[in-house]
Amino acid sequence: MEENKELLELLNKIEASNRKQLMYTRIQCIAAVLAVACFAGIFFLIKDFLPQISAIITEIPGVVEQMEIVLSNLEIVTSELTAVDFEGMVAGVNTLVQTGQLGLEQTVENLNAIDFDTLNQAIQDLGDVVEPLAKFSKLFGK
Repeated sequence: MEENKELLELLNKIEASNRKQLMYTRIQCIAAVLAVACFAGIFFLIKDFLPQISAIITEIPGVVEQMEIVLSNLEIVTSELTAVDFEGMVAGVNTLVQTGQLGLEQTVENLNAIDFDTLNQAIQDLGDVVEPLAKFSKLFGK
């Protein structure tokens, strides 16, 4: 009798295990069906974009080539910029500005040295002399 009880318990455990296994198999089947449905949906969505995707894929080597050219040019420019003596350049510009300032100061000094009152008087005197000559030359028809 005891063997029957043990056998019955064992059969009950096997049945419970089979039920769990059946439940997991159903869940696995539902998950597989959902995965197939998702894959089909994605395929139909992507199907319309395949020509565009293939065009992009064919352009990738050209873009990569252009990127290589740009990067090599950038490396050249960077190396040239590191070789530039910015401090010397700034010093040269500073010297140029100082020289220009000195020349401007000398020009201002020269303009200040001009006696404009005397210059205006000389122009007036010249005008006084030229006016009679102009009248005299008009007499001869010129």
